[in-house]
Amino acid sequence: MQTSLDAIAGNAALKQDLRAALAHRFPQTVLLCDPSGASNEPLAEALSAALLCTGHNPPCGNCPSCAKLRADSHPDLIVIDEGENEIKVETARRIRDEAAIRPNEGGRKVFLIRHADRMNPAAQNALLKVLEEPPRDVFFVLTAMQPGVILQTIRSRCTIYHLEPPAEALPDDGMLDALAPFLRALADRDEYGMALAVQALGKLPKNEFRAAMALLITALRDAVLAVSAPNLSPLLPRLRQETVYLGSRIPTKKLLAVADLCTTLRERAARNAASGVQCTVLAAGSYQICQ
Repeated sequence: MQTSLDAIAGNAALKQDLRAALAHRFPQTVLLCDPSGASNEPLAEALSAALLCTGHNPPCGNCPSCAKLRADSHPDLIVIDEGENEIKVETARRIRDEAAIRPNEGGRKVFLIRHADRMNPAAQNALLKVLEEPPRDVFFVLTAMQPGVILQTIRSRCTIYHLEPPAEALPDDGMLDALAPFLRALADRDEYGMALAVQALGKLPKNEFRAAMALLITALRDAVLAVSAPNLSPLLPRLRQETVYLGSRIPTKKLLAVADLCTTLRERAARNAASGVQCTVLAAGSYQICQ
């Protein structure tokens, strides 16, 4: 488990804000938002460690609490991670019940809820009260790639931190122009159009392909928010026309499934999977999801 804020690349201003909050009065419910999915999980782990740390300048990495966290054996850190599955109401009720039990060690208990945007509505409603008025020794750290799909009633109870995209995912006009035809073909459920659109991506080096997948995930986020939160500014304004059209044509659940596929392909690229093969999977998989 990550127990150092300094080991996390980028987000210098955000880390400074978090350290300042930790030194004074830290909010009991926070939501870390990262459309690329690259940084929010390690940051959530380091933040959870800081909340449980018993040393100086948390997370110190040296105290007994930090040692237990590195070994994934701290009894007062409860990690909720359903992977690709939705978080159901039974899990939310268990969180609510466990929050009422005092910490085993020290003075705090932390619930790290990964992929909070995969909580179904019943689960979110079951957590409303405890997120709004948690016991004084309980903290909630939520992460999400698509915060716009989380109920407004939940988001209003959180202090929200937006992470910067990784350096490799900073918008590049040429790459954005290459993604636009794919987004249009996806909106039209045009399998042949998607296959043609990804041909250029198949020729990219591994690092550039990973950057393209991060940008595509961000574009899919913009498409979701174009429907669920139209007043929010898009992260990729150059693709606004395509993402608004996409959001109006493809249901949110399917767009999130395509984003999950892009995350998987991005991870495979890190393990040297060929970009050409990855693009074939992207086109075929996206078409299958949206049909």
